[in-house]
Parts: sequence; C-alpha cells; structure tokens
Amino acid sequence: MTAFPGRRFAVSRIVVIAVPIICGDALAQASAGKGPGTAESPKSSAPAATGNPTPPRGPYRSVLPLAAPKIFEDAEKAAPNSVPSAEPALKEESESSPGAAPSAYGASTAPYTTARVAVQTLGNSTTAANTPVASFPYRATGKLYFKVGAEVAVCTASLVKPGVLITAAHCVFDFGKGSKGWYSGWVWCPANTSADGGAYGCYSAGSARTFATYIDGTDVCAQRGVVCNDDIATLLVAPKNGVLAGKVLGWYRHGWNDPSYKPSPLLGNVTVLQITQLGYSSALDGGYQMERTDAVGWYYASGNLKNTQIGSAQAGGSSGGPWLINFGTPPVFDPASSSPGASSRQFIVGVTSYGSSSIDFNRQGASYFGRNSQYNETYGSYGSGNIGRLMSDTCTANPTYC
Repeated sequence: MTAFPGRRFAVSRIVVIAVPIICGDALAQASAGKGPGTAESPKSSAPAATGNPTPPRGPYRSVLPLAAPKIFEDAEKAAPNSVPSAEPALKEESESSPGAAPSAYGASTAPYTTARVAVQTLGNSTTAANTPVASFPYRATGKLYFKVGAEVAVCTASLVKPGVLITAAHCVFDFGKGSKGWYSGWVWCPANTSADGGAYGCYSAGSARTFATYIDGTDVCAQRGVVCNDDIATLLVAPKNGVLAGKVLGWYRHGWNDPSYKPSPLLGNVTVLQITQLGYSSALDGGYQMERTDAVGWYYASGNLKNTQIGSAQAGGSSGGPWLINFGTPPVFDPASSSPGASSRQFIVGVTSYGSSSIDFNRQGASYFGRNSQYNETYGSYGSGNIGRLMSDTCTANPTYC
C-alpha cells in the first residue's frame, strides 16, 4: 500500500456500478440544491475497466478556446475593483487539520509559495524522464486523449477523488451543442512522458459531466464559449484490477470561494494569489512532457462573470490542467528564524480554460471555483457554487469513485 501524508488508504476491490443516464432538466430536478444542474454524457455510463489502454496516435487537435488580447486587457482594468465576497473554504480529503488555511500569502499580502524541490513520494522509477513526474504530487496529473468526431484531441486532467478526474468542460463537450455536443473515447495517462504514456500506463475514462448551462450555451461568457463562468467538468476513471487510480497515485483537494486570494497593496489592491499550473502543452516538448508554470494570478469580476488569470507560456493541450495553491513538499521550518504559515498542500482552485489568440501574448485564464450568478448555493461538504454542485452531483451518482 502506498502511503501519502495526511491520508489513510485501505485498498479494496471496487465494484463498478453502471450509472443511470440522466441528463438535462431531469438531472437538474433530481440533484440536490437549487439552480441549473449538471448533466452526464449520454454516450457513456461508468467507464469499462481495461487492462491498459494505448494512447491514440496523432496528429492531435487542440480544443483550447482563445480570447483576443483585448479581453485580457479589459480584465486588468476590472481587477482592482474585483473583490470576492463569499466565505473561502478548502475541501480536505483527509482528517481535519488546523493546517487547512493556505500558506500562499504572508502578512504583507504578497502571494508566495515555498516548497522543497525534492519530491514528496518517490515513484516507481529513478530515471531522469520519470523524476519527479512519476512521484506525488505530480503524478496525480496526466495527459488526456479523446475523440472529436474522427479527430484525436488532447487536454490535461487531474485526480480530485480516488476515481474522479477534473478537467475543463471544453475537453468533454462542444459549447452550446445540446445533446450532440459530447466528445468520446477518453484515455488518461498519468505522469505521461512519451507517446506511449508513462510509468503508470493509461486508464479508460468516461461518464463526462459538466453544467447544463455550458451544454445549452447559456453560461455567462465574455464571448460565446470563451472566458466563461463554468468551464469545468469531471470524468470517471475505470479501476485496474479493482483498484482506483487515486489509491495508487494519490489525488488533489479542491477549494472554493477564493481560498488564498488576497487584496495586495503592493499590486494596486488587486486580489491575487500564487498559482502552480500543470499541463501538457502541445507547443512544448512535443506535448508529451508535463510542464509547470508558477505565477501570481489575479481575480476579476465583470458583471456576472468571474475568472482568474495568470501569465503563462502554455498553450493548446494544457486545457483542463490544474491550478494549485501550496503545491509541493512542505519544508521543515526553524521556528526561531522563519514562519511557515499553515502547511496544507495540493488544493485545486481552477483548471486551464482559455488562452490568448496572439502567440506572443502569454496569458491564460480559468473559471472561478465558487459562487456565481448561476450556482450560488452550498452543497454540503462538496463546497459552494459551481465546483460544489459539480462535485456533489458527480459523487452522489458515483459514490464508489469518491
């Protein structure tokens, strides 16, 4: 059994239960909470378990939505007056801990993340190509392949529960296309390092779920299908030999309503946070190597739209990659000469949703995890707003994967 700090795993045989097909308004009425619901792909119930699916060969298509530089510049102008108002929270996947508050900012409110470069849990290889990508916390992220018609497309996805991936809605669905918008044939390769996958092989995925508003095209967006409130989705990952992927690889936690977002006097009172972005960008290293971007992100709201943006050189293929706070292995601090803040790690607060249409305008954005005009409720321990609704619907329908 592989151990992860702060988590206790009992590896047991998982019984895969076929998920009833519920979509559109029927699911919205059946799900807990108010407002529009989420919908599950009618093309797939729980994914069929396979020994080790093979990554499909290219050429590969990018589905990353692209926004004009002016949209990013408008966000800059709106950012100083954009202050999140909901109560921030983090979803702890293990025992309750006083270290749940983030350490992504200090008393000066200037965002930062301090983490040891050394990996937290050694993977199953000591080769350069697999270190540290085959170790936790990196290996909970992987390259996602899927079919868009006859073409093969690529994104990035990460484990947020033992058998649940989180990615971007545009990696599972074509915005506003109704029942005809679902993609298919998802294969997820954690810690991918080559065209053949990575040290842990690949997994079949299915039962894509995203928001009814994204499906019917009524989501709040700066332009149709680009820079939207709810570009978030989940997928189920089929177990291997009865064991869910997260029991082998570990998984991340999720936060909502601006955990670690702080107004910074040093940056013109813009609400900012320190983000680590992971992704498999097709423009970098052929798209087969995991890329890491560390940046200060800024929150902005414009009317009913809420987003977070960062500077990043990643591009197509990075879609759906996690935006994490407090990423890495916490160092041992000397209390006489340093202050660590809290030490809770690996919280996702967004996924890569869009990039710039101008190659040299290196920016990317993410839908804000939390309350918005469409999802303004709390869904028990799953959280508030869009991410709370998505995780609640996913886990209620598929408890053995959560």
